[in-house]
This record gives sequence, structure tokens and C-alpha cells, in this order.
Amino acid sequence: PLGLKTRSDQARHPVWRSGPSTRARRRHARAPEKMAPAGGGGAPKTWAFDPKAYAKAVMHSCKHSSETVIGIFVGSSKGNVLKVVDAMPLFHTHALAPMLKVSCMLIEQHCKAGGLEIIGIYHATPHGAADMTRVKPIADKIASNFAAASVWAVDPARLAERQFALRGTSRTQDEWKPIAAEAVSLSEEAISATVKALTDLKYLEVVDFDDHLNDVSLSWLNTTLFKGHELEHLPLEGTD
Repeated sequence: PLGLKTRSDQARHPVWRSGPSTRARRRHARAPEKMAPAGGGGAPKTWAFDPKAYAKAVMHSCKHSSETVIGIFVGSSKGNVLKVVDAMPLFHTHALAPMLKVSCMLIEQHCKAGGLEIIGIYHATPHGAADMTRVKPIADKIASNFAAASVWAVDPARLAERQFALRGTSRTQDEWKPIAAEAVSLSEEAISATVKALTDLKYLEVVDFDDHLNDVSLSWLNTTLFKGHELEHLPLEGTD
């Protein structure tokens, strides 16, 4: 499992330092150009979810259904498509700022090898509220470094109806606006496989950063979570 980093490591991650470095300012200045679709506006036209990323976020919320849950989505963009490649479960207790900074720095380090970056967050509440007020400071921080950042709230009612169970909001021209259902790409097969994983109680195997802090032998990357499950080999669709 990933370990905690020293102050010198933090200095190499300007995204999560309190003051913006020259490198961070350059990255922010380039972000809108990188993410802007052909029609302008700065937001993708399609959010394509890897089945495992979607399932992991939903499973995390189900494991701690009586708690407030938060996690990070990582991915990459190409043209008008933003690929949501993986989910990193973080907290089911309080998202304290120091631990949030540490976890995000570790995620950034992990993503470098695969050419991925932090693209948004997901969250869930015991009552299924989609309001992003509580997570907006975190979302705004991510948006300052990734222009097309998005926030996804788990909707238990949709999950019960075997529908895509995330309600999305994206950052567009300095405003948070709802993501239309038709802008999301995830196969029916992936949704069905996620429901099956929940039925099989596989969500109990999800490890988040809180769990890792309590027992460092537990890997919050969840690399073997779907081993042998039908979700393991389902492809990410909608990127053409």
C-alpha cells in the first residue's frame, strides 16, 4: 500500500500546496485550452465511465450507507470525451484537510505512470442528497487545476431502479452545471454487473483511505477487488 510522504514530498506537489507555484499557475493557464471542446465552453460532451470505476464508487457508498462518503475519480481527456478510468475511495468519516491533501498527493503520484490525473470527486450521504455544498471547496480546488472537473452524487433511488446511479455536475465557465443523462456513457451490461456485485455483497471488500489509515496492510487502491468478477474485463465504451 502507498505510504505517507514527508514535507519534502509535499513541496514537489504544488497542486495541493496552500500557495500556487509558478508550475501550478502554468498548468492552470493551459487547462481550459486542453479541455475546451470544439464548440467552446470548456466542458466535455461525453463522460465515459470505466465499469470498474463506476462500480467501485457505488460499492463504496453502499458499504458505508449510514455515513457520508467521498472519493476521487481519475482519468484522462481526448477531444470532447473525458474518460473516467478509476475511482479512489477516500473517506467514510470526516474528510479532514490534512488527510485529504496527503491522499490527493498520493493519488497524483500513482497516476503519473499511467498518464492519468484527478478529474473529479464522488460523494454520498445517508439520505441520498445530491447537494454539493459540503464538497464544493474540494471541487473548486480540483477545478482550479483541471478545468473540466466534475462532481458526482450517488443516487440510491436510481440504484434501486437499476439505472446509472450518479448525478453529475461539471465546471463550465466558472459555474457548476448539471450533466445531462445523455452525456454519460456506461453500458447496460456494466450497470447489471454492478448490481450483481452489490447483490453478492462484494461491496464489503472495498477499502478506502480511512481503512488504510487504521490498518496499513489494507490497500486502498483495491487492485484485486474485481479479480475473477465479470466486471474485471468489461471495456470502457463511448470513447470513439
